Amino acid sequence: MIHQTCSRLVVCILCLGASSLATAGPWPTKSGISASGQDATVAGNNPAAMTRFDVRAMRGGIFGFFSDSKFEGSSSGTGQTFISESDSSTIIPSFNLVQPFKDKWWFGFTVLGMGFSDDFGEDWAGRYIIQDYSLAYISAYPSIATKLTDKLSVAGSLMLTYTVFEQNKAVLNLDPGFDDGSLNLDADGWTGGFSFSMLYEFNDRTRFGAVYRSELDPELDANLNFSNLSPMTEAALDAAGLLTASANVTSRSPQAFNMGIHHDFENSHALSVDLVWLEFSEFQLSEIYINGNALVETDPTYEDITGIAIAYNFPVSDRVRLGLGAFLTNEMIKDENRTMMLRLDTATSYGVGIEWETKKGRSFSVNLNYLDFGDAPVTSPDLPVLGVISGQYTKRDTIYVEFGAAFGGKPR
Repeated sequence: MIHQTCSRLVVCILCLGASSLATAGPWPTKSGISASGQDATVAGNNPAAMTRFDVRAMRGGIFGFFSDSKFEGSSSGTGQTFISESDSSTIIPSFNLVQPFKDKWWFGFTVLGMGFSDDFGEDWAGRYIIQDYSLAYISAYPSIATKLTDKLSVAGSLMLTYTVFEQNKAVLNLDPGFDDGSLNLDADGWTGGFSFSMLYEFNDRTRFGAVYRSELDPELDANLNFSNLSPMTEAALDAAGLLTASANVTSRSPQAFNMGIHHDFENSHALSVDLVWLEFSEFQLSEIYINGNALVETDPTYEDITGIAIAYNFPVSDRVRLGLGAFLTNEMIKDENRTMMLRLDTATSYGVGIEWETKKGRSFSVNLNYLDFGDAPVTSPDLPVLGVISGQYTKRDTIYVEFGAAFGGKPR
């Protein structure tokens, strides 16, 4: 069975355009990340907006991702067809802090967990290429912001990320009568990047924000663990130096830029529009090197991602606000360049959010979103024995929901 979790990867990739999964208040579908500046999520989304707070502000959030999918495919070489149906869930925590500490200086801190995986099963046609993988991040974003003028604020941030990667694949044993062996690779390591952001407040109701984030390019030390090898296979791998080989894994998260405008109307309604750009053409999921040589030579061709998010929220009572939003991207990978490893297409999202202020300085929010990815048809090159592996999604239903609790100061 293939567990289709590429949809989680889509969300993670899009969230590289903002250091925080959470968005302040009732701003669904990743809207309001550039200029809304309404609670401590600014520490991850646009740290320059921290200057809007006169006292400490904090926010904790839980991001839940739930997908249900069906992928149908076939192998021309073996004649095998496969139908995979799966459902999965992912829970991602986050925390944000904004702390004024000197006249015209602010400190911010965001902690975020993120991860995605794919499990193709033990018996699928491409098991000698890959059976499953998982990639997880734990990131911290310390920031410093200051006001240059009454209207213009700027901030600088560090992006510190700990990455864990694991991959399993079958090994074809050379001796007759032996089942497949296996190869487990696990790797971890630290990497760092930087970010710059700005906020310009035209007046008390309208503001513009922009954020640039550098790419992250970790190189992870890896361990190779072979098991269930037949005598001939073990001897062949030993002669090739693979049993004691050194290994490392590289991956690359693209640089990103987002900007947006926010406006508060006189009737307490609000509108936010955000544009997100990611240099996804430079994205690299994972490259494995054994003794300095690539295990598999790959040259993936991705498209840069451009997305637009728009949302509108309004009060429904003295303490409750409702928000509606939508998000759309271009095609992330063209059909002819799509691979089994990364089956992405366009992303379209619709959502609704609600925020309840229980008392001064405390509020709770829920954002509920539906995400559509298209069918993402894929056709592999002609592989030995396997021939051409092809397939597409016939079902892709994805719901993601975010719960948040904000405490402390409100923006001026």
